[in-house]
Amino acid sequence: MAIHVVKEAAPPPGTLGRTELYALAIGQVIGAGVITLIVPAIKMTGYSAWLAYFVAIVMGFIMILPFVFVSSTLRLGGGNYSMLCELAGPTASGIFAFAYLTQCLSLSLFGTAAAAYLGDIIPALGGSLPRIIVGVVLLTLFYVINLMGIDIMAKAQKLMTWLLIAALVLFAIVGICKIHLPIFNFKDPNFLINGWGITFERGQITGGFTGAVLLFVYSCQGYYMTTAYGRDAKNARKDIPVVLLMAVPTLIVLYVGVAMAGTGVMSVEEYGESTTLVFAAQRIFPTWLFFFFIIGGPIMALLSTLNSSFAYNAITIGQSCDDGWLPKAFGKKNRHNARTWILTFMYVLAILPIIFGLSITVITNIVQLFTSFFAFLNFAAQIRLPKKYPEAWKAARFHVPDGLYYAICLLSLAGFIVVFWKACLSMTPGLAVANVVVLLCMSAIGLWRAKTGNIEIHTSVWAE
Repeated sequence: MAIHVVKEAAPPPGTLGRTELYALAIGQVIGAGVITLIVPAIKMTGYSAWLAYFVAIVMGFIMILPFVFVSSTLRLGGGNYSMLCELAGPTASGIFAFAYLTQCLSLSLFGTAAAAYLGDIIPALGGSLPRIIVGVVLLTLFYVINLMGIDIMAKAQKLMTWLLIAALVLFAIVGICKIHLPIFNFKDPNFLINGWGITFERGQITGGFTGAVLLFVYSCQGYYMTTAYGRDAKNARKDIPVVLLMAVPTLIVLYVGVAMAGTGVMSVEEYGESTTLVFAAQRIFPTWLFFFFIIGGPIMALLSTLNSSFAYNAITIGQSCDDGWLPKAFGKKNRHNARTWILTFMYVLAILPIIFGLSITVITNIVQLFTSFFAFLNFAAQIRLPKKYPEAWKAARFHVPDGLYYAICLLSLAGFIVVFWKACLSMTPGLAVANVVVLLCMSAIGLWRAKTGNIEIHTSVWAE
Protein backbone atom coordinates (compact mmCIF):
# COMPACT_ATOMS: atom_id res chain seq x y z
CA MET A 1 0.00 0.00 0.00
CA ALA A 2 1.36 3.41 -0.93
CA ILE A 3 0.62 6.91 -2.16
CA HIS A 4 1.62 7.47 -5.77
CA VAL A 5 1.51 11.02 -7.14
CA VAL A 6 0.75 11.49 -10.83
CA LYS A 7 1.29 14.84 -12.52
CA GLU A 8 -1.84 15.31 -14.59
CA ALA A 9 -1.45 17.21 -17.87
CA ALA A 10 -3.18 20.56 -18.01
CA PRO A 11 -6.60 20.23 -19.68
CA PRO A 12 -7.70 22.64 -22.42
CA PRO A 13 -9.43 25.86 -21.34
CA GLY A 14 -12.97 25.43 -20.04
CA THR A 15 -16.18 27.26 -20.87
CA LEU A 16 -16.57 29.62 -17.90
CA GLY A 17 -15.62 33.22 -18.63
CA ARG A 18 -15.19 36.08 -16.18
CA THR A 19 -18.91 36.89 -16.24
CA GLU A 20 -19.90 33.33 -15.33
CA LEU A 21 -17.20 33.14 -12.65
CA TYR A 22 -18.35 36.45 -11.16
CA ALA A 23 -21.93 35.19 -11.07
CA LEU A 24 -20.79 31.99 -9.37
CA ALA A 25 -18.74 33.94 -6.81
CA ILE A 26 -21.48 36.42 -5.93
CA GLY A 27 -24.20 33.78 -5.93
CA GLN A 28 -22.08 31.59 -3.67
CA VAL A 29 -21.46 34.24 -1.04
CA ILE A 30 -24.62 36.34 -0.85
CA GLY A 31 -27.26 33.82 0.13
CA ALA A 32 -25.40 32.81 3.26
CA GLY A 33 -25.25 36.27 4.72
CA VAL A 34 -27.17 39.36 3.81
CA ILE A 35 -30.38 37.36 3.70
CA THR A 36 -29.99 35.00 6.65
CA LEU A 37 -27.92 36.89 9.22
CA ILE A 38 -28.85 40.60 9.21
CA VAL A 39 -31.84 40.37 11.52
CA PRO A 40 -30.10 38.05 14.04
CA ALA A 41 -27.14 40.47 14.05
CA ILE A 42 -29.44 43.49 14.56
CA LYS A 43 -30.70 41.74 17.69
CA MET A 44 -27.11 41.21 18.83
CA THR A 45 -25.79 44.77 18.41
CA GLY A 46 -28.58 47.21 17.45
CA TYR A 47 -28.24 50.09 14.94
CA SER A 48 -24.52 49.33 14.52
CA ALA A 49 -25.30 46.18 12.50
CA TRP A 50 -24.45 48.02 9.26
CA LEU A 51 -21.01 48.97 10.62
CA ALA A 52 -20.48 45.41 11.89
CA TYR A 53 -21.11 44.16 8.35
CA PHE A 54 -18.52 46.53 6.89
CA VAL A 55 -15.92 45.35 9.42
CA ALA A 56 -16.85 41.72 8.69
CA ILE A 57 -16.35 42.24 4.93
CA VAL A 58 -12.85 43.62 5.53
CA MET A 59 -12.05 40.81 7.98
CA GLY A 60 -13.43 38.18 5.58
CA PHE A 61 -11.33 39.54 2.73
CA ILE A 62 -8.15 39.35 4.82
CA MET A 63 -9.01 35.78 5.79
CA ILE A 64 -9.36 34.61 2.17
CA LEU A 65 -6.68 36.92 0.70
CA PRO A 66 -4.09 34.11 0.35
CA PHE A 67 -6.43 32.48 -2.19
CA VAL A 68 -6.09 35.54 -4.45
CA PHE A 69 -2.34 34.94 -4.67
CA VAL A 70 -2.66 31.15 -4.97
CA SER A 71 -5.24 31.36 -7.79
CA SER A 72 -3.12 33.99 -9.56
CA THR A 73 -0.15 31.59 -9.48
CA LEU A 74 -1.80 28.20 -10.03
CA ARG A 75 -4.78 26.75 -11.85
CA LEU A 76 -6.58 24.46 -9.41
CA GLY A 77 -8.62 21.59 -10.79
CA GLY A 78 -10.11 20.54 -7.45
CA GLY A 79 -10.16 23.68 -5.32
CA ASN A 80 -8.81 23.37 -1.77
CA TYR A 81 -8.20 19.66 -2.15
CA SER A 82 -5.85 20.14 -5.12
CA MET A 83 -4.03 23.00 -3.39
CA LEU A 84 -3.46 20.91 -0.26
CA CYS A 85 -2.30 17.88 -2.20
CA GLU A 86 0.29 19.80 -4.20
CA LEU A 87 1.52 22.30 -1.62
CA ALA A 88 1.01 20.66 1.78
CA GLY A 89 1.44 17.03 0.75
CA PRO A 90 -0.73 13.96 0.18
CA THR A 91 -1.47 13.31 3.87
CA ALA A 92 -2.96 16.79 4.31
CA SER A 93 -5.18 16.23 1.28
CA GLY A 94 -6.31 12.91 2.77
CA ILE A 95 -7.31 14.56 6.04
CA PHE A 96 -9.18 17.22 4.06
CA ALA A 97 -10.89 14.63 1.82
CA PHE A 98 -12.67 13.04 4.76
CA ALA A 99 -13.12 16.10 7.00
CA TYR A 100 -14.63 18.06 4.10
CA LEU A 101 -17.61 15.73 3.97
CA THR A 102 -18.91 17.60 7.04
CA GLN A 103 -19.02 20.85 5.01
CA CYS A 104 -21.98 19.54 2.99
CA LEU A 105 -24.11 20.32 6.03
CA SER A 106 -24.02 23.98 4.95
CA LEU A 107 -26.55 23.27 2.21
CA SER A 108 -29.23 22.89 4.87
CA LEU A 109 -28.73 26.54 5.88
CA PHE A 110 -30.07 27.82 2.57
CA GLY A 111 -33.08 25.52 2.51
CA THR A 112 -33.91 26.44 6.13
CA ALA A 113 -33.60 30.19 5.47
CA ALA A 114 -35.69 30.06 2.28
CA ALA A 115 -38.41 28.19 4.18
CA ALA A 116 -38.29 30.86 6.92
CA TYR A 117 -38.84 33.63 4.36
CA LEU A 118 -41.77 31.87 2.74
CA GLY A 119 -43.20 31.18 6.20
CA ASP A 120 -43.16 34.91 7.05
CA ILE A 121 -44.86 35.75 3.73
CA ILE A 122 -47.45 32.95 3.69
CA PRO A 123 -48.72 32.16 7.20
CA ALA A 124 -49.86 28.69 6.08
CA LEU A 125 -46.18 27.84 5.48
CA GLY A 126 -45.06 29.15 8.86
CA GLY A 127 -45.49 25.92 10.80
CA SER A 128 -42.75 23.38 11.44
CA LEU A 129 -44.01 20.75 8.98
CA PRO A 130 -44.60 23.19 6.08
CA ARG A 131 -41.11 24.65 6.56
CA ILE A 132 -39.60 21.18 6.43
CA ILE A 133 -41.50 20.43 3.22
CA VAL A 134 -40.47 23.72 1.58
CA GLY A 135 -36.82 23.23 2.53
CA VAL A 136 -36.75 19.68 1.18
CA VAL A 137 -38.49 20.69 -2.07
CA LEU A 138 -35.93 23.47 -2.73
CA LEU A 139 -33.02 21.13 -2.03
CA THR A 140 -34.54 18.61 -4.42
CA LEU A 141 -34.91 21.19 -7.21
CA PHE A 142 -31.23 22.18 -7.20
CA TYR A 143 -30.09 18.63 -6.67
CA VAL A 144 -31.80 17.85 -9.99
CA ILE A 145 -30.37 20.96 -11.71
CA ASN A 146 -26.82 19.99 -10.72
CA LEU A 147 -27.37 16.45 -11.96
CA MET A 148 -27.78 18.06 -15.40
CA GLY A 149 -24.16 19.26 -15.49
CA ILE A 150 -22.10 22.38 -14.81
CA ASP A 151 -23.13 24.28 -17.96
CA ILE A 152 -26.82 24.14 -17.02
CA MET A 153 -25.94 25.02 -13.43
CA ALA A 154 -23.88 28.03 -14.53
CA LYS A 155 -26.63 29.36 -16.82
CA ALA A 156 -29.16 29.12 -14.01
CA GLN A 157 -26.67 30.81 -11.68
CA LYS A 158 -26.06 33.76 -14.00
CA LEU A 159 -29.79 34.49 -14.33
CA MET A 160 -30.40 34.23 -10.58
CA THR A 161 -27.40 36.41 -9.72
CA TRP A 162 -28.48 39.34 -11.90
CA LEU A 163 -32.00 39.22 -10.44
CA LEU A 164 -30.48 39.03 -6.97
CA ILE A 165 -28.21 42.06 -7.41
CA ALA A 166 -31.06 44.13 -8.88
CA ALA A 167 -33.39 43.27 -5.98
CA LEU A 168 -30.83 43.98 -3.25
CA VAL A 169 -29.76 47.30 -4.82
CA LEU A 170 -33.43 48.28 -5.00
CA PHE A 171 -33.96 47.38 -1.33
CA ALA A 172 -30.86 49.31 -0.28
CA ILE A 173 -31.70 52.46 -2.25
CA VAL A 174 -35.40 52.65 -1.35
CA GLY A 175 -34.75 51.59 2.24
CA ILE A 176 -31.96 54.14 2.80
CA CYS A 177 -34.28 56.86 1.48
CA LYS A 178 -36.85 55.85 4.12
CA ILE A 179 -34.49 55.56 7.12
CA HIS A 180 -36.02 57.25 10.17
CA LEU A 181 -34.02 55.72 13.00
CA PRO A 182 -30.70 57.31 14.15
CA ILE A 183 -28.48 54.50 12.87
CA PHE A 184 -25.51 56.84 12.33
CA ASN A 185 -25.63 58.33 15.82
CA PHE A 186 -22.87 56.52 17.71
CA LYS A 187 -24.12 58.03 21.00
CA ASP A 188 -27.67 56.71 20.70
CA PRO A 189 -28.30 53.98 23.33
CA ASN A 190 -29.64 51.68 20.61
CA PHE A 191 -26.53 51.99 18.46
CA LEU A 192 -24.67 49.48 20.65
CA ILE A 193 -27.24 47.62 22.68
CA ASN A 194 -24.59 45.18 23.96
CA GLY A 195 -21.39 47.26 23.72
CA TRP A 196 -18.38 47.01 21.40
CA GLY A 197 -17.22 43.65 22.68
CA ILE A 198 -18.94 40.28 23.12
CA THR A 199 -21.70 39.43 25.58
CA PHE A 200 -22.13 35.98 27.08
CA GLU A 201 -25.08 34.15 28.55
CA ARG A 202 -24.48 30.85 30.35
CA GLY A 203 -21.01 30.72 28.86
CA GLN A 204 -22.22 31.15 25.27
CA ILE A 205 -21.81 34.17 22.97
CA THR A 206 -25.16 35.91 22.55
CA GLY A 207 -24.45 39.47 21.45
CA GLY A 208 -22.20 42.51 21.19
CA PHE A 209 -20.70 44.37 18.23
CA THR A 210 -17.72 42.01 17.95
CA GLY A 211 -20.06 39.04 18.31
CA ALA A 212 -22.11 40.35 15.37
CA VAL A 213 -18.94 40.85 13.30
CA LEU A 214 -17.89 37.25 13.94
CA LEU A 215 -21.36 36.02 12.96
CA PHE A 216 -21.39 38.16 9.80
CA VAL A 217 -17.91 37.10 8.70
CA TYR A 218 -19.25 33.67 7.73
CA SER A 219 -21.10 35.36 4.88
CA CYS A 220 -18.03 37.30 3.69
CA GLN A 221 -15.74 34.45 2.63
CA GLY A 222 -17.64 32.09 0.35
CA TYR A 223 -16.45 33.70 -2.88
CA TYR A 224 -13.03 32.02 -2.41
CA MET A 225 -14.72 28.79 -3.52
CA THR A 226 -14.54 30.12 -7.10
CA THR A 227 -10.96 28.74 -7.13
CA ALA A 228 -12.50 25.28 -7.65
CA TYR A 229 -13.53 26.19 -11.20
CA GLY A 230 -9.94 26.30 -12.46
CA ARG A 231 -10.49 23.29 -14.70
CA ASP A 232 -13.68 24.77 -16.17
CA ALA A 233 -12.49 28.39 -16.57
CA LYS A 234 -11.41 29.90 -19.89
CA ASN A 235 -8.44 31.69 -18.30
CA ALA A 236 -8.28 30.60 -14.67
CA ARG A 237 -5.09 32.35 -13.47
CA LYS A 238 -6.21 35.72 -14.83
CA ASP A 239 -9.96 35.64 -14.30
CA ILE A 240 -10.41 33.90 -10.93
CA PRO A 241 -8.22 36.26 -8.81
CA VAL A 242 -9.82 39.28 -10.49
CA VAL A 243 -13.28 37.91 -9.70
CA LEU A 244 -12.27 37.42 -6.04
CA LEU A 245 -11.23 41.07 -5.85
CA MET A 246 -14.38 42.23 -7.66
CA ALA A 247 -16.49 40.49 -5.03
CA VAL A 248 -15.28 42.80 -2.23
CA PRO A 249 -16.73 46.15 -3.45
CA THR A 250 -19.84 44.28 -4.56
CA LEU A 251 -20.35 42.99 -1.02
CA ILE A 252 -19.71 46.42 0.51
CA VAL A 253 -22.40 48.01 -1.65
CA LEU A 254 -24.94 45.22 -1.25
CA TYR A 255 -24.32 44.06 2.32
CA VAL A 256 -23.80 47.45 3.97
CA GLY A 257 -26.58 49.04 1.92
CA VAL A 258 -29.12 46.35 2.79
CA ALA A 259 -28.00 46.36 6.45
CA MET A 260 -28.48 50.14 6.63
CA ALA A 261 -31.95 49.83 5.16
CA GLY A 262 -32.96 46.90 7.36
CA THR A 263 -31.65 48.62 10.49
CA GLY A 264 -33.00 52.08 9.71
CA VAL A 265 -36.64 51.30 8.99
CA MET A 266 -37.45 48.92 11.88
CA SER A 267 -36.34 48.70 15.49
CA VAL A 268 -35.21 45.52 17.24
CA GLU A 269 -38.54 45.31 19.04
CA GLU A 270 -40.51 45.58 15.80
CA TYR A 271 -38.73 42.56 14.30
CA GLY A 272 -40.06 40.47 17.20
CA GLU A 273 -39.43 36.75 16.71
CA SER A 274 -38.72 37.08 12.97
CA THR A 275 -35.26 36.32 11.58
CA THR A 276 -35.98 37.64 8.06
CA LEU A 277 -36.21 40.96 6.21
CA VAL A 278 -39.80 40.28 5.12
CA PHE A 279 -41.43 42.80 7.46
CA ALA A 280 -38.87 45.49 6.67
CA ALA A 281 -39.54 44.96 2.95
CA GLN A 282 -43.30 45.28 3.54
CA ARG A 283 -42.66 48.63 5.18
CA ILE A 284 -40.35 49.85 2.41
CA PHE A 285 -42.14 48.72 -0.77
CA PRO A 286 -45.58 48.88 -2.31
CA THR A 287 -47.13 45.43 -2.71
CA TRP A 288 -45.99 44.73 -6.28
CA LEU A 289 -42.38 45.74 -5.54
CA PHE A 290 -42.45 43.76 -2.31
CA PHE A 291 -43.09 40.52 -4.17
CA PHE A 292 -40.41 41.34 -6.76
CA PHE A 293 -37.92 41.90 -3.93
CA ILE A 294 -38.81 38.71 -2.07
CA ILE A 295 -38.50 36.59 -5.21
CA GLY A 296 -35.51 38.40 -6.74
CA GLY A 297 -33.71 39.11 -3.45
CA PRO A 298 -33.97 36.67 -0.53
CA ILE A 299 -35.27 33.70 -2.48
CA MET A 300 -32.86 34.19 -5.39
CA ALA A 301 -29.93 34.78 -3.00
CA LEU A 302 -30.58 31.59 -1.11
CA LEU A 303 -31.21 29.51 -4.20
CA SER A 304 -28.14 30.80 -6.04
CA THR A 305 -25.94 29.87 -3.08
CA LEU A 306 -27.64 26.48 -2.82
CA ASN A 307 -27.02 25.93 -6.54
CA SER A 308 -23.33 26.84 -6.52
CA SER A 309 -22.67 25.00 -3.23
CA PHE A 310 -23.85 21.74 -4.80
CA ALA A 311 -21.44 22.34 -7.70
CA TYR A 312 -18.40 23.39 -5.64
CA ASN A 313 -18.70 20.56 -3.14
CA ALA A 314 -19.15 17.99 -5.90
CA ILE A 315 -15.97 19.17 -7.64
CA THR A 316 -13.93 19.12 -4.44
CA ILE A 317 -15.14 15.75 -3.18
CA GLY A 318 -15.04 14.27 -6.68
CA GLN A 319 -11.33 14.96 -7.01
CA SER A 320 -10.63 13.03 -3.79
CA CYS A 321 -12.65 10.11 -5.20
CA ASP A 322 -10.62 10.13 -8.41
CA ASP A 323 -7.45 9.87 -6.32
CA GLY A 324 -8.67 6.95 -4.23
CA TRP A 325 -9.16 8.51 -0.80
CA LEU A 326 -12.87 7.93 -1.14
CA PRO A 327 -14.34 5.07 -3.21
CA LYS A 328 -14.09 5.72 -6.93
CA ALA A 329 -17.68 4.52 -7.32
CA PHE A 330 -18.77 7.35 -5.00
CA GLY A 331 -17.37 9.84 -7.52
CA LYS A 332 -19.02 8.22 -10.55
CA LYS A 333 -20.22 10.70 -13.20
CA ASN A 334 -23.44 10.54 -15.21
CA ARG A 335 -23.77 11.34 -18.91
CA HIS A 336 -23.84 15.08 -18.06
CA ASN A 337 -20.47 14.77 -16.28
CA ALA A 338 -22.15 15.36 -12.91
CA ARG A 339 -21.14 13.38 -9.79
CA THR A 340 -24.37 11.50 -9.12
CA TRP A 341 -23.57 9.80 -5.81
CA ILE A 342 -21.74 12.77 -4.33
CA LEU A 343 -24.66 15.06 -5.13
CA THR A 344 -27.01 12.50 -3.60
CA PHE A 345 -24.90 12.32 -0.43
CA MET A 346 -24.96 16.12 -0.11
CA TYR A 347 -28.70 16.17 -0.70
CA VAL A 348 -29.41 13.60 2.05
CA LEU A 349 -27.01 15.20 4.57
CA ALA A 350 -28.52 18.65 3.97
CA ILE A 351 -32.04 17.39 4.64
CA LEU A 352 -31.23 16.15 8.17
CA PRO A 353 -30.83 19.56 9.94
CA ILE A 354 -34.04 20.73 8.26
CA ILE A 355 -35.95 17.70 9.52
CA PHE A 356 -34.55 18.16 13.04
CA GLY A 357 -35.47 21.85 13.02
CA LEU A 358 -32.04 23.38 13.68
CA SER A 359 -32.08 27.18 13.56
CA ILE A 360 -30.20 29.33 11.06
CA THR A 361 -27.81 30.57 13.77
CA VAL A 362 -27.03 27.06 15.04
CA ILE A 363 -26.33 25.76 11.51
CA THR A 364 -24.16 28.80 10.80
CA ASN A 365 -22.06 28.22 13.92
CA ILE A 366 -21.59 24.53 13.09
CA VAL A 367 -20.46 25.36 9.56
CA GLN A 368 -18.14 28.11 10.85
CA LEU A 369 -16.49 25.58 13.15
CA PHE A 370 -15.90 23.20 10.22
CA THR A 371 -14.57 25.83 7.81
CA SER A 372 -12.25 27.29 10.46
CA PHE A 373 -10.78 23.84 11.04
CA PHE A 374 -9.86 23.62 7.35
CA ALA A 375 -7.91 26.88 7.69
CA PHE A 376 -5.17 25.07 9.60
CA LEU A 377 -4.66 22.76 6.62
CA ASN A 378 -4.91 25.63 4.12
CA PHE A 379 -2.23 27.57 5.98
CA ALA A 380 0.19 24.65 5.73
CA ALA A 381 -0.28 24.72 1.94
CA GLN A 382 -0.41 28.46 1.29
CA ILE A 383 2.78 29.19 3.22
CA ARG A 384 4.74 26.89 0.86
CA LEU A 385 3.62 28.53 -2.40
CA PRO A 386 6.61 30.88 -3.06
CA LYS A 387 9.17 28.10 -2.49
CA LYS A 388 7.30 25.34 -4.33
CA TYR A 389 6.58 27.38 -7.48
CA PRO A 390 9.16 30.21 -7.47
CA GLU A 391 8.94 31.04 -11.19
CA ALA A 392 5.14 30.97 -11.39
CA TRP A 393 4.97 32.95 -8.13
CA LYS A 394 7.20 35.72 -9.49
CA ALA A 395 5.29 35.81 -12.78
CA ALA A 396 1.83 35.86 -11.16
CA ARG A 397 -0.50 38.71 -12.01
CA PHE A 398 -0.87 39.53 -8.31
CA HIS A 399 2.47 39.33 -6.56
CA VAL A 400 3.86 40.76 -3.31
CA PRO A 401 7.21 40.33 -1.54
CA ASP A 402 7.55 36.96 0.17
CA GLY A 403 7.65 38.48 3.66
CA LEU A 404 4.39 40.35 3.11
CA TYR A 405 2.73 37.24 1.70
CA TYR A 406 3.76 35.19 4.76
CA ALA A 407 2.37 37.93 7.03
CA ILE A 408 -0.93 37.82 5.11
CA CYS A 409 -1.10 34.04 5.57
CA LEU A 410 -0.50 34.39 9.32
CA LEU A 411 -3.13 37.12 9.60
CA SER A 412 -5.60 34.92 7.72
CA LEU A 413 -4.95 32.00 10.06
CA ALA A 414 -5.40 34.23 13.12
CA GLY A 415 -8.79 35.32 11.82
CA PHE A 416 -9.93 31.73 11.39
CA ILE A 417 -8.70 30.81 14.89
CA VAL A 418 -10.84 33.61 16.34
CA VAL A 419 -13.88 32.40 14.35
CA PHE A 420 -13.25 28.80 15.48
CA TRP A 421 -13.21 29.99 19.11
CA LYS A 422 -16.37 32.02 18.55
CA ALA A 423 -18.19 29.10 16.92
CA CYS A 424 -17.39 26.81 19.87
CA LEU A 425 -18.68 29.40 22.35
CA SER A 426 -21.86 30.09 20.36
CA MET A 427 -23.34 26.62 20.78
CA THR A 428 -23.98 24.32 23.70
CA PRO A 429 -20.87 22.58 25.07
CA GLY A 430 -22.29 19.20 24.07
CA LEU A 431 -22.87 20.28 20.47
CA ALA A 432 -19.44 21.91 20.25
CA VAL A 433 -17.70 18.81 21.58
CA ALA A 434 -19.71 16.55 19.26
CA ASN A 435 -18.70 18.56 16.18
CA VAL A 436 -15.02 18.69 17.19
CA VAL A 437 -15.07 14.93 17.76
CA VAL A 438 -16.58 14.37 14.30
CA LEU A 439 -13.80 16.46 12.73
CA LEU A 440 -11.11 14.61 14.66
CA CYS A 441 -12.57 11.22 13.69
CA MET A 442 -12.72 12.15 10.01
CA SER A 443 -9.14 13.43 10.22
CA ALA A 444 -8.03 10.18 11.84
CA ILE A 445 -9.60 8.22 8.99
CA GLY A 446 -7.64 10.39 6.54
CA LEU A 447 -4.39 9.66 8.36
CA TRP A 448 -5.19 5.93 8.45
CA ARG A 449 -5.91 5.91 4.70
CA ALA A 450 -2.63 7.73 4.05
CA LYS A 451 -0.77 4.90 5.78
CA THR A 452 -2.76 1.92 4.51
CA GLY A 453 -4.54 2.93 1.33
CA ASN A 454 -3.56 2.41 -2.29
CA ILE A 455 -3.80 6.04 -3.35
CA GLU A 456 -2.98 7.43 -6.78
CA ILE A 457 -3.17 11.19 -6.58
CA HIS A 458 -3.71 13.31 -9.69
CA THR A 459 -2.48 16.68 -8.50
CA SER A 460 -4.73 18.74 -10.82
CA VAL A 461 -2.56 21.82 -10.25
CA TRP A 462 -1.02 23.61 -13.20
CA ALA A 463 1.32 26.57 -13.40
CA GLU A 464 1.27 26.76 -17.21
